Amino acid sequence: MGNLINFLAIILGSLIGFFIGHKFKNEMKDLIMECVGLFIIVAGLKSTINSNRDIIVLIYLIIGSIIGQIIDIDLKLKNLGLFLEKKLNFAIKNPETNDTEKSFAKGFSTATILFCTGAMAIVGAINSGLTGDDTTLKIKAILDGVISIVITSLYGIGVMFSAVSVFIYQGFFYLFANYLKPYLNEKTISDINFLGGIMVMAIGVNLLLKKEIKIANMLPALFIPIILEIFI
Repeated sequence: MGNLINFLAIILGSLIGFFIGHKFKNEMKDLIMECVGLFIIVAGLKSTINSNRDIIVLIYLIIGSIIGQIIDIDLKLKNLGLFLEKKLNFAIKNPETNDTEKSFAKGFSTATILFCTGAMAIVGAINSGLTGDDTTLKIKAILDGVISIVITSLYGIGVMFSAVSVFIYQGFFYLFANYLKPYLNEKTISDINFLGGIMVMAIGVNLLLKKEIKIANMLPALFIPIILEIFI
């Protein structure tokens, strides 16, 4: 359900952006993003409150972040985004004015990269598949919907079709987590939920305080409890 809501939010946001997005002032867009940032921090905090395994989760987070930093997942995702943008983007020039017009491919590729290469998509889908809690995906839906308004007003209706990419991408991680669920005990699922909450809070901090916490490099931490549970 969370993935479906995210899918519909992108479509709705794109339609709003296409028809009336140019009427939204930058101050209004910034205010909405700040509200979303605050809400993300609170939602992430709520996911960490009920756990009594603070130290072990901190160890998972540190080890996972070190692995992620060595691999530099954040940089690889950014490079992937640049690669896809270069491959998919073809700007259309008006022969009379020589100005670049809105391009379907530009809108589609930009939105797909923004919505899929962030940590929130993976964290939200895995958390939904393991616990049935769609909170993170619903928050992401609000965020994606707002961003869709902005980038559709810039690049056109191609942004709306990125909803399909997002649905498939997040659906994969949801099914992966749902498949593993029977093999994991309640303690492991709680630890993953705790780790996810920390990462969601970091997303809110980045959004609200304009920080650059490399959340993607923390992602391996989500898989450490799973590996320990299944193989040890």
